[in-house]
Amino acid sequence: MRLRHRIVLFTASLLGLLPGLIHAQERRYETNLADEDWSFLKEPSKRVDWWDPVKYVPMGHEDWYLTLAGEVRYRGEGFRIKATDTTPSVSDQYLLQRYLFGADFHFGNRIRVYTELQSGVINGKIGATRPTDKNTLDLHQGFFEWRTNPSEAPRFDVKVGRQELTIGSSRLISAAPGLNVKRSFDGVRVAVAKRSWRIEGAAAELTELESGAFDDAPDRRITFWGVAARMAGPGLKRAWTIYYLGLRNKDIQFAQGRGEDTRNTFGINWHGNKGGLDFNYDGIAQIGSFQGNDARAWGISTETGFRWRSAVWRPRAGVRSNAASGDRDPANPAMQSFNPLFPGASFAGPIGLFGPTNMIDLTPFISVIPRRGLVLAFERPWYWRESTGDGIYNTALRLLAPPTAGTGRFIGGSSGVLVVWQATRHLQLTGAIIRLVSGQFLDTTVVGAGAGLYSATAAYRF
Repeated sequence: MRLRHRIVLFTASLLGLLPGLIHAQERRYETNLADEDWSFLKEPSKRVDWWDPVKYVPMGHEDWYLTLAGEVRYRGEGFRIKATDTTPSVSDQYLLQRYLFGADFHFGNRIRVYTELQSGVINGKIGATRPTDKNTLDLHQGFFEWRTNPSEAPRFDVKVGRQELTIGSSRLISAAPGLNVKRSFDGVRVAVAKRSWRIEGAAAELTELESGAFDDAPDRRITFWGVAARMAGPGLKRAWTIYYLGLRNKDIQFAQGRGEDTRNTFGINWHGNKGGLDFNYDGIAQIGSFQGNDARAWGISTETGFRWRSAVWRPRAGVRSNAASGDRDPANPAMQSFNPLFPGASFAGPIGLFGPTNMIDLTPFISVIPRRGLVLAFERPWYWRESTGDGIYNTALRLLAPPTAGTGRFIGGSSGVLVVWQATRHLQLTGAIIRLVSGQFLDTTVVGAGAGLYSATAAYRF
C-alpha cells in the first residue's frame, strides 16, 4: 500500500510553495520561522499588530531582543482507491496536526541563538505507515549564528547546530514544509555575500525522526555536504546558481537492490522574471557509486509561466516539464537511477503525485486571483517512466511499483484543483482535490481503477 501513502503526500507540497505567491507584505510570516526578521519593530510606532509585543521583546541592552514565533496547522485528509475486479475499494480519513514554536534571541547585530520545537500528530483511519506525520515533541531547530554587521562588506554568517537547510536548488535540498513533520539537519552552514554574489556551503547529517518525545538524533547513515554560488543579474531580474551537493547514504533501497549510495550532484539553476514572464530551470548531473559500482544519473526540471497582470483575475498560465533518469537493467550492477536527495513532497510542482526518479512529466497549469488573498489553481499532469527497466518512486525514494508491476512507459494522468485563501494576515485556508487516472503501467496494480484525494487545511502563524 505504499502508493496510497504517496498519493496522500501531494497535498503536503501545497503550503510549502504557495505562501510566497499570495502575500508580499512587510510583515512576512515565513515558512521557516527562523527566517523572519522583526528588527523594524524596534520603532514603537510600527507596532500595529496585536502579536507585535512578542515579536520584539527588548532584553535590556542596545539591540538585544527576543522574538517569539509559531504555527498551528490542522489538515483533514481523505483518499479513496477504487475497487478493481480483484481488490476491494479502500479509503482512509484522518486529521493531521502540526505545532511549531520558536524563540529567537538576538544579542546585538552579530550574535543570535535560535530554538524551535515541533510536534506532529495524526488521528483517524490510517491504513499505511506514516513516518513523516508523527513526532510527539522534539527540537526541530536549535542553532548558534554569528554574522557581520549589515553595513560590512563582504557579509558573512555561520550557523552551527540543528537547522533547516536550502543549498543550491530547493528542488533537491528542502525542509519539506508541506509534510506534517518538517525535515532538519545537524551540522554547520556558512555564507558569504558581496555585491551580486552569494556563496554558501554546508556539511550536515539528516535528523532522524522518531515518534516519541525528544528522541530525534542525527542519522549517522546519511551525510550531506555541498556548496553553491549565486549571482543575481540586471535587466531580466534573473539569477544564476551553480551548485555541488554530496551525499552518502549507507542504507538505501532502489529497484536494483539495497546498499550504500554515494552521489556527487552538479547542477545549474536559472530563474527570473520580466514583466509577466517568469521561469525556473534546473539541469542536474550525478556521478558516484551504488553497492561499490558506478552510478551515473541526470535530471532536468523546468517551469515557465506568464501572468496577465492587467487582466481581470490576473491569470497565470504555464507549463512544467521534468525528466530524471531511471535504471536501465536491474541485472547490470551499474546504476542509472536518479537520487533526488532531500526534496519537498513534490519535485515538479504543487500537485505532483510521484518522485522524480525514473520519471518524465508534463504539466500545463493555470491560476487566477478572483480577489486579494484568494488563489484558484488548476493543473493536468501526465506521467511516463523514463526507463522500462526501473519502477516508480516517491520523493523519499520508496519504491511504489517495481519494474515488473506493469508494461509500457505511460503511468497515467491526474487532474487537480487547489484553492488558497489568505483570510487574514495570520490565517491561511487551503483546499485541494485530485483525481488519478491510471495508465498502462499501473493497470494491474491496486490503483488500476484510479484513486482520489481531498484535503482541507487551516494554518495560523504568529
